[in-house]
Amino acid sequence: MKKIIILSVTLIISFTCFSQVEVGAFGGPHTTITKYSISHFDQSTENKYGFHAGIACKIPFEVQLDFVPTISYKLMGYKVSFNRPSYPPDLLAQNNDTRFHQVDVDILLQYNFSQKPGHFILRLGPSFNFILFGHEKFDLATGEYVSRNMKFSTTNGYGRYEASVTGQFGYETKNGLTFYIDYMHGLMSMNNEERGPSIYNRVAGITIGKFFRSKKIVVDTRNKE
Repeated sequence: MKKIIILSVTLIISFTCFSQVEVGAFGGPHTTITKYSISHFDQSTENKYGFHAGIACKIPFEVQLDFVPTISYKLMGYKVSFNRPSYPPDLLAQNNDTRFHQVDVDILLQYNFSQKPGHFILRLGPSFNFILFGHEKFDLATGEYVSRNMKFSTTNGYGRYEASVTGQFGYETKNGLTFYIDYMHGLMSMNNEERGPSIYNRVAGITIGKFFRSKKIVVDTRNKE
């Protein structure tokens, strides 16, 4: 995942050298919708609100198709109440309230519904997700209260790496402003424990962005007298 993030940043920077490439920034609010189940029994969850922000490139692909790679930061989280033991966070936990910070790399294909300067757009593609760090708070059946950093591992505890699919639908103006709704559907559980819960994160949000169109440099090669 680190290699994917480094490669994506390198590609975005490299793409800016080409005159037809547009570079932009975007951001907006979202809500995290988590499906949490223990031994196939769904647990009661509450949505958590956050925000996202990032940078994107738009590279012409065909007449009405663009390649749009992006890298972004997301503030994520979920709140869940347990009706059976769950590890993580703890076999005696009665609930869990989490917040975590995530970096996403999206590889999207954009379809432009029209060739007019202002037009509707649809983007679809995979998303690779990397959780940087997080914090959790929960009550134990013994009456104790726990507040601690989340423990991430590739073999147990919470998983740091995830993969998702992303869809975006909105409108792009002739000035490069974009307005769209977006949805990310998690394909991998956030939990790595063999007999632990299934934690799938979904995100729905609203985004406003702006592409800064590159200007072609025209060089006059005619002989000057």
